[in-house]
Amino acid sequence: MIPQPRTPRSRSLIVVLTGALLAFVACGSSNNSATQSTPPVLEIDAALRATPGISGVTEVTSSITGTRFFRFRLTQAVDHNVNGGATFQQFITLLYRSRTAPVVLATSGYSISQNPGQGEPTRILAGNQITMEHRFFNTSTPSPADWSKLSIEQSAADEHGVVTALKPLFSGKWVNTGGSKGGMTALFHRRFYPNDVDATLAYVAPISLANGDTRYPPFIDARGTNSSRLAIEAWQQAIVSKRTEVQALLQVDAVASGDTFNLLGVGKTLEFAVLEAPFTLWQYGDATLAAQVPAADASAQALYGYLDDVYGGVVNSWSDATLLYYQAYYQQAANQLGAPTYKESHLPGLLYPGQDLPAIFPPVGISKIYDGGASMRDIQTWIDTSAQRVILVYGENDPWSAAALNVPDTAQNRGVWKYTAPGGNHGAKLATLTPADSAQAYALLSQWLSAPVVPQAAPPPLPLKPSEARTQDLMDTFVMRKPFR
Repeated sequence: MIPQPRTPRSRSLIVVLTGALLAFVACGSSNNSATQSTPPVLEIDAALRATPGISGVTEVTSSITGTRFFRFRLTQAVDHNVNGGATFQQFITLLYRSRTAPVVLATSGYSISQNPGQGEPTRILAGNQITMEHRFFNTSTPSPADWSKLSIEQSAADEHGVVTALKPLFSGKWVNTGGSKGGMTALFHRRFYPNDVDATLAYVAPISLANGDTRYPPFIDARGTNSSRLAIEAWQQAIVSKRTEVQALLQVDAVASGDTFNLLGVGKTLEFAVLEAPFTLWQYGDATLAAQVPAADASAQALYGYLDDVYGGVVNSWSDATLLYYQAYYQQAANQLGAPTYKESHLPGLLYPGQDLPAIFPPVGISKIYDGGASMRDIQTWIDTSAQRVILVYGENDPWSAAALNVPDTAQNRGVWKYTAPGGNHGAKLATLTPADSAQAYALLSQWLSAPVVPQAAPPPLPLKPSEARTQDLMDTFVMRKPFR
């Protein structure tokens, strides 16, 4: 059942805000008599505190010129289909410029940073940015955690609740956005509540059509040169052949960092990390990194060192703490989102073939029943038939682009456009498109949001290994490389 707008709550919210926020909404008026007959101007911090459902408003000094930064929580229903049921507190931040500036509603699809920051759309629009944590992540988790209430429909209703609560505070137009799982979340919100915002900008958002989608391996095989692909496969087989030695190195690193692999076991952890390495290499790296693969007869230390480079820290990427952080993602993937399959045919000697699927990841002991791809096919049908004012951005070499949404030519009449960044990975953004494509995308956003767009220069090439520069590049599109600790 698709959650519907909760009309009684929305109406009461608007009635309360009409009186409490009158002065704030009218702050741009130049009518002196009107000014004399209204209360003193209600500042944004007071306006937030006066908004029903919002609590814990805290202002933090912003490092971004011309902005103020707030943290707060919004009471959300655990089940938006039940009036008067259980609630939880969703963590939200606001980077505030002005009442009249465009509003960027953003999510990573996971947890969010507690510190000031702005993504590409916020910078180019000189906008306000509302960033919301996804349900069942970090502190935005219902207690007790009823995993049956973690669905794309419920998360869309959360975003609708944020819009309902905060829209009266702003007069500018709205765009929702996110990257990867955050981009998917933005699309889900727009699918179920098409009138909440004026446009959607979704970065690198895959729509997998199976729990083990077979479109991914051929896409990865086509990245780089044939010789580099064969070298990577030989490196994978070398690790499988030297499993005991490489596994010992992985365990030593885990002990040194205080991490554990109890959820999967160190053997399964290593095997899955090796299987997914080509995917991760192209997701965050490029042909330069692919060319650095060691020879198959290299030492176990060299083989392991390259695995560590690909992940930017293989222990941190696969530890129990990281798997538990991402457990809500695994639950969603197992039930509705689907997931890639990974090429195994070239690796004789695997101990756990066919097992690297979301169902075996945490949360442990929780029912996971895949819907057969129905939810994601519905999103594709929406794009095909009725979506309006949507921009999709993908990276040419990003493996997730294997599951990019198809955009029929007729959809352009409704303002649905798909762009691909040449040579781009999971950090693809408007600034990395061709000049013609980026100019068109900027013009569309400017038109839809009735606001000028100030283009940003394309970033310099990413370094070979993960670094602060790469992390920031991903954060420009609200993609999370690793969880915020």
